[in-house]
Amino acid sequence: MTFTRSATAVGAAVALAAAAAGITGCGSSSPSKSSSSASIPAKLVIWRMGNAVPSQETWLDGVVAQWKKADPQYKNTKVVTDWIPWTDNGTDWTNALTSGKGGPDITEMGNTETPGLAAQGALANITSDVKSWSNGSQLIPGNLANDTVNGQNYGVPWFGGVRGIWYNKDQFAAAGITSTPTTWAELVSDAQALMKKYPGTYGIGAPTDYTDAIVSFIWGAGGQVAVQQNGKWVAELTSPASEAGIKFYADLLLTDHVSSSKYIGETELGAPGASGAGGTDEDFALGKLDMYIDGPWAESSLESVSTKNEAQWASFPIPSENGPNPAPAFAGGSDLGVWINSKYKAADWSLISFMDNTANATAFANSQGFFPEFTSQLTSPAYANSQLLAGFAKAAGYTQISPLNSKNWGTADTSQYNIIPNMMKALESGANFQSTVSTANTELQNVLNTGTETG
Repeated sequence: MTFTRSATAVGAAVALAAAAAGITGCGSSSPSKSSSSASIPAKLVIWRMGNAVPSQETWLDGVVAQWKKADPQYKNTKVVTDWIPWTDNGTDWTNALTSGKGGPDITEMGNTETPGLAAQGALANITSDVKSWSNGSQLIPGNLANDTVNGQNYGVPWFGGVRGIWYNKDQFAAAGITSTPTTWAELVSDAQALMKKYPGTYGIGAPTDYTDAIVSFIWGAGGQVAVQQNGKWVAELTSPASEAGIKFYADLLLTDHVSSSKYIGETELGAPGASGAGGTDEDFALGKLDMYIDGPWAESSLESVSTKNEAQWASFPIPSENGPNPAPAFAGGSDLGVWINSKYKAADWSLISFMDNTANATAFANSQGFFPEFTSQLTSPAYANSQLLAGFAKAAGYTQISPLNSKNWGTADTSQYNIIPNMMKALESGANFQSTVSTANTELQNVLNTGTETG
């Protein structure tokens, strides 16, 4: 997983060939119980995703030194990092698994990829290790759930990031807004107050091609995009709660008039593929948009547009329908897992437990502009006292991901069908609500289960 300035927060989805229908029998050997667990490896190979980053390699060198000092039996083990481009990882994982050759010992994977890899039988079952791990109880439950298939753990969360709402503290104060909104009604009221105080601006942007933001409003009403039942995906866009979230987002333009029609057909970056083309990001940086949905990773891009209001930038979580807790945010991030064909599963887990302990994972996340996966850290002064990061850190404690872990999610949402963006584009353009959502629901269910709209 890598966060880039794109509409997708989690990199390319893995194309897993011939994924198993179920998880039974897949990756059943736990590292702590492996017959080869007594072996001391001469070398461990870690697959990292993306391009080589020197600061990350320096961090890993420090972690490996800690590991060897704490567990001297591995003092002569060489740890090698292979960097795998996100666009190649699906092919590389599948080739390594089917051939039984050239695979890693430990692999990073985007959190949308973990369930598919587990279903393919590529990951070892590390349930007993996670349960006995001293740091395990601190993991954000929603993120660990993504690594859990049929009650068994096949990975652990490593780092992540979430979307929230950017705003300008001075503008809030000038408009008489004394606290950030925690309900949808307050969000609209504040947007209207800001537009009244600053004529010519829009209160909050509602781009149509922005599924990772739209799903928070579905979840914030208590709805779901889709759920798994008896091994099948059942789309739930037409449930009353989901429809409430969809309607609220569309009505930011249609009824409340706090968003602009210019954002129809756009991502948060503007026209798809045209970064810097006047999307909500650029409009917020220029002061043309009062509130803007994105993650903390957007800061450098906003600065490249304008630093005029930078000192006043702050954040709050996307509100739920009725508060007081935030709406769940889509959790983008990376996980760590043990490769099923590794001969050194005990050593693999031992090193993962150092890479992902509270101190090391937090240091890594902070150095790269992400958040650690531990609830205790999200409330630390480093985040709580940060004007910009406090809202995002709070949002990171309330996350969901399903069905973004479906092997066909990329096809449904970001590849050939773009079902939710096209649904929202039609709605914000005035299409009939019930028929548009119903059609999208049918298409989504078909694609999640079969890979095609016709089922």
